Amino acid sequence: MIRDNGQYIREKASMDFQTVTDELKTWTKARVMPGFSVALLTGKTVQTAVSGEAQWFPQPAPLQPHMLYDVASLTKVIGTTTVFLQAWDQGLVSPDMPLHRFLQDFPHTTTFRQALTHTSGLEGYIPHRNALPAPALKQALMTQLTVTEEVDRQVVYRDVNLLLVGWALEQVYHQPIQTLITRQVIQPLALPQATFQPDSQQCVPTTYSPAVGLRQGVVHDPKSAILGKHSGAAGLFASLADLVTFTEYFFGNRQSASWPAHAADLTQDWTKHHLGRSLGWDLRRDGQGRLWLYHTGYTGTFWLIQPDDQLALVVLTNRVHPQPNPAFLAKRDALIARFLSDFKTMPAV
Repeated sequence: MIRDNGQYIREKASMDFQTVTDELKTWTKARVMPGFSVALLTGKTVQTAVSGEAQWFPQPAPLQPHMLYDVASLTKVIGTTTVFLQAWDQGLVSPDMPLHRFLQDFPHTTTFRQALTHTSGLEGYIPHRNALPAPALKQALMTQLTVTEEVDRQVVYRDVNLLLVGWALEQVYHQPIQTLITRQVIQPLALPQATFQPDSQQCVPTTYSPAVGLRQGVVHDPKSAILGKHSGAAGLFASLADLVTFTEYFFGNRQSASWPAHAADLTQDWTKHHLGRSLGWDLRRDGQGRLWLYHTGYTGTFWLIQPDDQLALVVLTNRVHPQPNPAFLAKRDALIARFLSDFKTMPAV
């Protein structure tokens, strides 16, 4: 962000808000997803757009501003990672503390750092996983996985890493992880609509099939659907305004005693062998060499933040409606690559 005597100067960019919005509209026209909500933040300026439909089946319905999305794995960074950073601020945990200090049934030496950066090397197959009741699923995930030789040497993104972090934090604070996220993140940061218990009529639907019907206001992720309030990997429903508000804390445009001081340490590589992951967040480098925080959600959400220069892109979609559309993934990755390559800050002429 360019500043002049502490004041923000309006920016021009080759990859600007209109370009991003126009690109997303081509996706809806190609029926990659029904609709989208998008925000571009530059300093104290927030540009937003909502376009397309909320659903196609069983009948079309309009997409309205302030509707809630199943943000899927964005739960990991809004919620579980933030609660970890708060606990770190309080001296209750640290990145290199082993999880088994809090999880007596967990047999490995995996640390918070390894789990949060997805370098734990944890791997395994649990038969009939999606049919297990919550206690059995939790026990299986804690006791039936093994640590492979990939530990510390390869990033392998797995939900279980953040599930384990969430369960450890439950032992730290003696409350379910989703309760912790609600009480320590959503409420004190005044996220206007974020919730684990949404009004289904306010939610953008995910999947639909004639046999099962429309999934609306119910978490899409199978493990999180089973684990309920004990899942720190998915389950949050949030609006575009919620993610904009959260981003503004990174910028310093909002303040709260609940915002973790260690959030300032996220724009660095926390892996042992420089594999490009922060705590909770992925990292992406732009054409000017700046590191951006990045995360995606299976349902069709993605989020980029450059805290130092106060830049961010938030895109929310339901690309899993009526069923997951793999074409979305290539388009998303191409848009992110182009955005990071082309988005430049420069003084206005």
